[in-house]
Amino acid sequence: MKISIIGAAGYVGSNITSVLALNGLGDEIVVVDPPKANIVTHLAMDVGTAAFENDITVRAGEYDAIEGSGIVIIAAGAAHGVMLSRMDVLPKNLPIIRDIAAALKRYCPGAVVLTATNPVDPLNYAIYRLTGFDRRQIIGYSTNDSIRFQMMVAEALGCKTRDVEGVVLGEHGESEVLLFSSVRIKGKYVEIDAATRDKIRARIPEILRHYEELKTGRTTGVTSAAGAKKVVNAIINNTGEVFSCSAVLDGEYGQRNISMGVPAALGKGGIKEIKELKLSSDEQSDLNKSIAILKNAMRQVDDFIGAV
Repeated sequence: MKISIIGAAGYVGSNITSVLALNGLGDEIVVVDPPKANIVTHLAMDVGTAAFENDITVRAGEYDAIEGSGIVIIAAGAAHGVMLSRMDVLPKNLPIIRDIAAALKRYCPGAVVLTATNPVDPLNYAIYRLTGFDRRQIIGYSTNDSIRFQMMVAEALGCKTRDVEGVVLGEHGESEVLLFSSVRIKGKYVEIDAATRDKIRARIPEILRHYEELKTGRTTGVTSAAGAKKVVNAIINNTGEVFSCSAVLDGEYGQRNISMGVPAALGKGGIKEIKELKLSSDEQSDLNKSIAILKNAMRQVDDFIGAV
């Protein structure tokens, strides 16, 4: 399968390129970043050599090089200063996403699209609106949320992260909803006391702040690459594995015209099924708050599309 990565010159895109190639996913990887052609050319040369044993072609190109891609990963975004919220960069990134959507429509309308540019939820919705693709083709990468949730639960309970399951719903951002009712350790439900839940919840807004305080201009490139590898593997090999990711809803969780984090089974063609979980009253209340924030962001997308 041909995989294209748009915005491959950045920290997220370059790491995804490397991890996919080194794990032998895809037959051909195309890296695109029109403002930084020299960097993606360098990346293609370097990664192509490193992954020589996997018999993968890695090449750089312009938008037309994505033609015929089975999967397109979007990691392109505008340069920004310190962010207080991922939503801060929505106005800057919408014009970039508009141009990418035009290329997707023209060159690979059958591709599964993985949106990794922040803010993921409204930009994933923008891709859906601007391309007119089937909503199942369009996946917002927010799997890092569940990875962090599982790590925090493991730390709090003194167990191994690999033994923890846990789902995150709603915004890929400060209002995300940690479903403690979904937590399983080695497949068995565990009760987490209120004080521990509050401590875990309090760490969520600190995550972005800690990254931003370092002033590196980078985000979670390696983490995103590791998670994207699993998502891409599920699509290519039609595994049906369930991931927390942003999906455009059409009645699920009582919502429409919104993209938000939900557990979704992934396989050939993208999203095979969105899992609707039974929520506690507190979880539903928290999700309603997250949805209210997301709906405002979706309106910004609708207004932008209406104005172009």
